[in-house]
Amino acid sequence: MDDHQSLMFDDPESTVRRRALNVVRANAESVAAFDLSYFAGYRSMKALTYTTSIPMIADLVAQQDFEDFECVFGHGGIVSREAASILSFQTVARERLSNAIIGVRGSGAATRSAVQQSIYQRVAEGEVRFFVVKDCIAHAKIYLLEADGKRRVIVGSANLSERAFSGRQAETLVVFDDDKTAWNHYLAQYEAVRDAATSELKLAQGDQETESVRIEETPALVEAQSKEAGTTLFVPTESAEEAGYSVPEITARVEKLKPVFRRGLADVRPDRSGGLRIKPRLVKQILQIVRSREAESGPNTYLSRRDRGFVLCDEPLLLDADPEQVRSDVEQWLAFFANYENGFVGDVPRLQRDYFAFMCWFYMAPLMCDLRNAALRANAFSFDQPLFAVLYGSSNCGKTSLVEALMASMFSYPRIVDTQDFTPGKLRALQQAYKRFPVVFDDVTRDRFNRYADEIIKDETIPYAEYPCFALSMNADARSFKPEIVKRCLMIYTRTALPGDNTQARRSLQRSVAQIRDRMSTALYRTYLKRATAALESTQNDAEGTPQSVKRPEVDAIDALNLSSTILCELIDEHLPSGTPKPDWCVPMTLASYQERAFERPRLYLRNLLGPDRHQAARRPEAGCWTLSGNRILVSVSAIEFSRTRADIPDWLLDDTASSAGQIALDRKLTEDFLDTRIRPPRRWLRGR
Repeated sequence: MDDHQSLMFDDPESTVRRRALNVVRANAESVAAFDLSYFAGYRSMKALTYTTSIPMIADLVAQQDFEDFECVFGHGGIVSREAASILSFQTVARERLSNAIIGVRGSGAATRSAVQQSIYQRVAEGEVRFFVVKDCIAHAKIYLLEADGKRRVIVGSANLSERAFSGRQAETLVVFDDDKTAWNHYLAQYEAVRDAATSELKLAQGDQETESVRIEETPALVEAQSKEAGTTLFVPTESAEEAGYSVPEITARVEKLKPVFRRGLADVRPDRSGGLRIKPRLVKQILQIVRSREAESGPNTYLSRRDRGFVLCDEPLLLDADPEQVRSDVEQWLAFFANYENGFVGDVPRLQRDYFAFMCWFYMAPLMCDLRNAALRANAFSFDQPLFAVLYGSSNCGKTSLVEALMASMFSYPRIVDTQDFTPGKLRALQQAYKRFPVVFDDVTRDRFNRYADEIIKDETIPYAEYPCFALSMNADARSFKPEIVKRCLMIYTRTALPGDNTQARRSLQRSVAQIRDRMSTALYRTYLKRATAALESTQNDAEGTPQSVKRPEVDAIDALNLSSTILCELIDEHLPSGTPKPDWCVPMTLASYQERAFERPRLYLRNLLGPDRHQAARRPEAGCWTLSGNRILVSVSAIEFSRTRADIPDWLLDDTASSAGQIALDRKLTEDFLDTRIRPPRRWLRGR
């Protein structure tokens, strides 16, 4: 989206939107010091000001006892050339207004001051109104006062703030008393901004407000949800910043919120005139992103087993679902997977199977701790119940949309943990807080993974009965992962993706995914969870009733992916729309098959490296060539390529006792087993061809 953003006026003749700068011709009569008495004696006040001194506005309303007060405020330095900045500032402004009038940290009506109570009541009754800009078009500071036929206009550079009116900084103010021309001009300018370029700022609902930002009450988002056509933001080409004016504290708060709105607006483009329409569906998408970020470390984000049921974020999770809703969810998933057939380049059937495998693992994630605990109690091999899944590949392959759709289908909206929390200490805290709730990291960097993955993934000492699984998505190539990582994780890699230059296909896919998520409920997952829980309880009862001497090994170590895919395939098959064939990707699978897939690239790399055309019988073969020495394969590499080549070969194949700076030694038998082929020099007749 274009970064140059503001609000659009429908009236092309608006005095605010005109290209020409207006000049008001006037004569100076006198000069005097300013004080607040210039606002005294009037019953009505309208203020257009770029300010963040909301407490002063509240005090002014109380002290001057206006019968009718209206204020439009914003800040050009904050509401810059981004829609994300406008929405972020609206959110912070609404919070600050509520805190100034209601009080901070949850002070209700009982502890609110008389002044606060009076203003709060007047706001509720509509006598005092606040508006916040959803544009950065008006830099004017206009104060309109009226009472009993008297009219005063105050304009200039001073914002309605204590600092601006204190005289401690250079400001300019001009006063017009009972000047019809000035009144009509500035009133028209004020009303044009208020009516076309603002959203009304409501106070927090109820009697309490805290310092936390409630994104869903951002004025423009509330306005967009209340209208079927939504509301419109505008994107100008000119800079809207007010030079030399900055408010560090508010700016910091706004900057913290901007990434949320940027991501929510990332796929929306303004029209040719600069209009950017915010519709209710887009508001829902923004709120989903907000909640996913808020849930990063929230104490109420958890899933737990209680009394043979589940509790999700302090609320019972009801597992019974309407079969029609389940059928509808199945239809949405069929449409979701069918999207990969529209513009994706590569092995699309394999991509669909792989993403279905990830779906099966992710759906089983809340029960994985039960499987692992049972396996550990029986001293069984626990790698069949991986706590980690790594979804990696090139960009534009749909990793993020898959993860977010899965979380929405399970828990109504996605919750994504910041990648900065992918550290051993933070993950231990998340294990304790989230209980069974899956922890998702989107777009983990290769560097961060390499620094922390070994310690995190190999740590088997989990001191909790309930603990979550971890899902990571990465934009990474297919370089080999360490064997100790591979055997503990579900590894899903794909090179199938939308071409980077296929903008139309990408937008069409994004619209389709958004519509599918809007129609998706949690009915399918709740039905799946009920069936999977019953299957595990039945297996556990069988195990407990079987003598230890004859206990079946398959009871002790269940292949989690096979169990989950079997249940999910059955559910999809049962709820397929009439006449719809079961999709090819919907088949049971095993974890072993996917763990083996993680070594596809190193196998291909080694086959190329040890190809017949690279064999050289000399004692010192050239770089890139190989030779045999007893039970070793010796590969010559340059000093520059040594580390990279070694990293691309599974470490259990390496014979470090015979390796050197220019030579990598491989165990011949292990390498032959890994490649499922004999390694030997080519026949003489092949060398001569």
